[in-house]
Amino acid sequence: MKKLYVYLLAFGVFFTATSELVVSGILNVIAEELHISTALAGQMITAYSLAFAIGTPIIVSFTSRMERKQVLVGSLAVFILGCLVSFASAQYATLMVSRMILGASSGVYLVVALGSVAKLVPADKMGGAIGTVILG
Repeated sequence: MKKLYVYLLAFGVFFTATSELVVSGILNVIAEELHISTALAGQMITAYSLAFAIGTPIIVSFTSRMERKQVLVGSLAVFILGCLVSFASAQYATLMVSRMILGASSGVYLVVALGSVAKLVPADKMGGAIGTVILG
């Protein structure tokens, strides 16, 4: 049963991490649709990464007293909200904000998933379980 949880956490990591990489493949399309340069569209990758790097530790520290399950579900809910905002955005500024939301929520999910999987499995299986989640 614990294996199932490890795989579910890995799937969540795959789901959230994919949003970071998919933009790089469609930068030209985004730039054309928003009538901006490809370089400016590429700043969305930077915004995601900065929100991941700066926002994650701040949010994780604020949520440290909450149950892990609540934080995982909350970060996925915020992530889905960010995806919906990204999907509906027709302006560069809105898309940039949605990318920041996606970056921070993805980072929070990853950190909490790694912490959760470390507590789910016995010490001798921890390396494999963490590797499975990271593989996601």
